[in-house]
Amino acid sequence: MHIRRISVCAAAALLTTTLVSAQEASTTIFATYFRCNEAKEERADAIYKETVAPILEKQVKAGRLLTYGWSRHWMGGEWRRLEYMTGKDMNVMVEARDAYIDELIKQNAAAAEEFSAICPSHDDYVWTPGASSQAPEAVGRNRPAVGATTYFQCDSREDEADAIVKTAFAPVMNQQVKDGKIGSWVWLRHLLGGKYRRALVVDGASHAAMLSFWSGLAPALDAAQPQLSRRFTEICSSHSDYIWDLSSK
Repeated sequence: MHIRRISVCAAAALLTTTLVSAQEASTTIFATYFRCNEAKEERADAIYKETVAPILEKQVKAGRLLTYGWSRHWMGGEWRRLEYMTGKDMNVMVEARDAYIDELIKQNAAAAEEFSAICPSHDDYVWTPGASSQAPEAVGRNRPAVGATTYFQCDSREDEADAIVKTAFAPVMNQQVKDGKIGSWVWLRHLLGGKYRRALVVDGASHAAMLSFWSGLAPALDAAQPQLSRRFTEICSSHSDYIWDLSSK
């Protein structure tokens, strides 16, 4: 039985000392990026909506999670679906995750097995918000229809990249929020997971709005802060872009 394929992270990994810093963060995000059979992924969506979401809702009502969400691939790489949940305390989130898995097994193990057959592999990440147009506890809540995410591979100077985003890029993106071009943005810092060290998540009303944002962001940053924009590209020299259709609480 492959129930753990539905989970966000292995609990043992989450409890290691490498994540002690997450306890100090105001918000932590568990994210699982699934590779799925494209011919059957709509069935995975139905399983999530009918079986998984109600269980996660109980964890929100119990105060263990802040929110959760499910995203569907519209454009980008090999990841086809994204499950995420957010919380304020790592240990409490692990408890919520364990309770969620236990209830899923008791309630509908067959659905979980079916999901695993449709989406047989995944990548787990743990993120924490850095700079953002929102308060940390608002991240992931009440999202609009579409989200665009750029996942960055960065070198050992990633803290410098964080500072550039906060001081140079944030004013540009905050203005786009004020102008109604995007709904919100958040810069995510890697705590655990694969090769991507940082991620820029931008939410908006439509696919067209996200494509327009992407096409205009680099020129706007170059115009506002050309030296820092080039410096950022040196530090985070490779990236992958995705556009997601969102289903959030």
